[in-house]
Amino acid sequence: MAKRIVSLSFCIALGCIVAASMWSTRVSAQETGGEVATGTSFIDLKHLALSIIESIVYSILGMVVLVVGYKIFDLVTPYHLDHQIAEENNAAAGIAVAGMLIALGLIVASAISG
Repeated sequence: MAKRIVSLSFCIALGCIVAASMWSTRVSAQETGGEVATGTSFIDLKHLALSIIESIVYSILGMVVLVVGYKIFDLVTPYHLDHQIAEENNAAAGIAVAGMLIALGLIVASAISG
């Protein structure tokens, strides 16, 4: 089930990148010196490839920052979060971790977007 969710998320993200790249590319069919401009493609593959590479790099960087943030939060707390959440079923620890990850995710997202 988890593999399906990850692959579906990847396909959706890739589709959004392709769609954004297509809509942001301007195509001009104006005459230049008496001739119609040719050779302009609707999809700029170079721009699309760069967008995909940037998205992958920023995604990996964001995940690394989240994991490091989680580990630092785990070191700061007086108990082990993995043990509290998985074995003790401590809902308060799970809520604290969720809040920390959401806050750190917002910070990372705003830092990446500029």
